[in-house]
Amino acid sequence: MKTNITAILLVFVLSVPVITQEKELPQAQSELVETERAFAKLAGERGIRESFIAYFAEDGIGFAPHPHRVKETLSKSPAPTAPPSIVLNWAPVYGDISQAGDLGWNSGPTVVEDTSSAKKPTRHGMFFSVWKKQSDGSWKVIVDLGSNTPSAVVPLNAPFQTSYRKSSKQTAPSVNLDEQVTGLLKVERELFAAAKAGSVEQAYKSLLSDEARVHRPGMMPAVGKDALLDWLSRQTMTLNGEPHKAEVSRSGDLGYAYGSYELGGTKPEKGYYVRVWKRDAKGQWRIVMDVDHPVPEGTQTQQPPANSATLDVLAQKAEGHYFAQEWADAAAAYQKLITEKPNDALVWHRLGTSRIFLKQYEEAIKNLEQAIKVGGSGPLDFYNLACAFALTGQKEKALDNLEKAINGGFTDRQQYETDSDLDSLRGNTRFKELLKRLP
Repeated sequence: MKTNITAILLVFVLSVPVITQEKELPQAQSELVETERAFAKLAGERGIRESFIAYFAEDGIGFAPHPHRVKETLSKSPAPTAPPSIVLNWAPVYGDISQAGDLGWNSGPTVVEDTSSAKKPTRHGMFFSVWKKQSDGSWKVIVDLGSNTPSAVVPLNAPFQTSYRKSSKQTAPSVNLDEQVTGLLKVERELFAAAKAGSVEQAYKSLLSDEARVHRPGMMPAVGKDALLDWLSRQTMTLNGEPHKAEVSRSGDLGYAYGSYELGGTKPEKGYYVRVWKRDAKGQWRIVMDVDHPVPEGTQTQQPPANSATLDVLAQKAEGHYFAQEWADAAAAYQKLITEKPNDALVWHRLGTSRIFLKQYEEAIKNLEQAIKVGGSGPLDFYNLACAFALTGQKEKALDNLEKAINGGFTDRQQYETDSDLDSLRGNTRFKELLKRLP
């Protein structure tokens, strides 16, 4: 069984040669950088819809203008019938990764070109994505937010620069994620409280790392102590906001948060932000990446539910059990979570998947069917549902869902040929015909 799992009109094309792998990077970051490049390459070859569905996590977030699940949004949109006239090239140039190698981020230049007869001027920007390692070892985007710049920041083929520094301290193999997420959310709220009570300059000054990157629409990135001090000196507005979600790496040294903000003063503004936090040598959280996304004037930002912090902690706890393959604990946590988020397809999917491993097949079938009903309808929903039907002897229903999984794009031949959950189908003529459709 496979355990892991906006209408966008741009085609992403990687037009520069892939840079030779940087030897000084830790292995996990090398994998992440190459995954980013593979993402760009697939977008150029197969288009935005297919590549984003392939590289975003089930709950991966984009902003258009409000936070939305990119994979779910694109899965529900029709495939384009003709190539668009707008081409966007991008490449990873900056980034970092946790000591545990399970959470990281990339940023780099984007170049937007108009190939239509209008030939509008080339536009430049910086992309920013947070990535998380999945239970199968693959990397998936969990938050994505870019910004435009007045001119090129660096060329597309610039060598990758890492902010990773191997800790001199022995990193704990695992931390209490409940405490880490709660602590990071507390730091987020303290930042907003300090800005409200004093000034934005002083609030940020106490928390920014000297190596931080601040990206704002329409400006060149502020990077490094001198540029950051200059940026801070110009922050005369008022700031208020609220985090919507936070996650922390298993090693407790790297985390991110996103939420809504509101600026007051001569140029009021509302929008969403994403921040990456990293612990310094003293163990204090410092901002290393800060990106804003204003919403159109007159648009109200979405506010998190009153119990969002509690749900974030519960969700990460459930996810920790799931990735550790602690199926009983994962099922219990997802069962509790689903009472608060009854329309969350990912939670239903993982609850059903956990129950397959627990051999609670009838309940697993109900959970996976509910995942599809509330809007999942992804190929892995159908594949895992097929596994549950096969394990209960319901061969035709299993084959129906395998066909839907293949039609949806899950075509990993090795998975179909080696998954023991499908052993009861091996001699079936229809199963053999379905395998012929796999690459």
